[in-house]
Amino acid sequence: MWTEFFRPKTLDEVVGQQEIVGRLKQLGTQADFPHMLFSGPPGIGKTTSAEAVINEIFTLAQRAANVKRLNASDDRGINVVREDIKNFARVLPSGGAKFKLIILDEADQMTSEAQHALRRTMETYNEITRFILICNYSSKIISPIQSRCAIFRFKGLQKKEVISRLQFIATKKKLKIDEKGLEALYESSEGDMRQAINALQAASSLTTEVTDKVVYQVQGYVKPTELSEIIHNCIGPKPNFNAARKKVVNLMEAYGLSGQDLVKHFNSQLSTIPEKDLPGSLRYEALVMLSDVDYRLASGCNPLVQFDAFLAKLIALSQS
Repeated sequence: MWTEFFRPKTLDEVVGQQEIVGRLKQLGTQADFPHMLFSGPPGIGKTTSAEAVINEIFTLAQRAANVKRLNASDDRGINVVREDIKNFARVLPSGGAKFKLIILDEADQMTSEAQHALRRTMETYNEITRFILICNYSSKIISPIQSRCAIFRFKGLQKKEVISRLQFIATKKKLKIDEKGLEALYESSEGDMRQAINALQAASSLTTEVTDKVVYQVQGYVKPTELSEIIHNCIGPKPNFNAARKKVVNLMEAYGLSGQDLVKHFNSQLSTIPEKDLPGSLRYEALVMLSDVDYRLASGCNPLVQFDAFLAKLIALSQS
């Protein structure tokens, strides 16, 4: 997997997150190494930074005995904390290491009981064991654990950072990728570096010349121009409901999109149409209607019926 092959090994290689990297470097040189909580969206470097910290503070010989990795979404119950984690945390570090380190990925998936048990373990064995908790939502981590950790809030990666890394990988793998292909990788992955790299690898299995068309094909992602055509069929001087509806049906069939996937794409596209084509008042009304569609789909309503109503209402508003 390219996501593993090209994963940064040191903090200096981590893409973006300069402020956090600087703080981690400072903490790595201090004797008083704290528990840490990494939070932020997926695919922006949380687990990579944790692995880089391991490489910074442990030698290769020390890692096997002094580092434990767990995915809390799988090992999320209280028994795992009482047995696996506690048994590892209570043993003294070996090989000359100052302390042991436990990495809990997706810690926000742990049950409340497991988190309270984990808090006691962190407190009891603080002298010999440190924790790095990784989560998407820090609000799902109980306050007693948050208060015992140095909290690092990872920000979404900038577009130029994602594209630069993709260009680096493409060069290493001898792929030709144009600017539109890079834009499509970024847009379809929504800033998730891991997803973008996976998409690039999938595209490379089809061709060595990666274009936006290839990216949209492997991602099952709707081209912005197709969505724009649907919206303009509704808000143009001569609205065409049948043409707009046919295109919605084709998108759902061609890309295998669910109704809620299509809501997400429409939401993104409505925000990018120029003011001269879509006045602010009409844009706001369309977004409100789209939120109603999303709610009804989550309640189990028929997607085609909901999008028929959305397109019809959009035409009616544009003509009023």
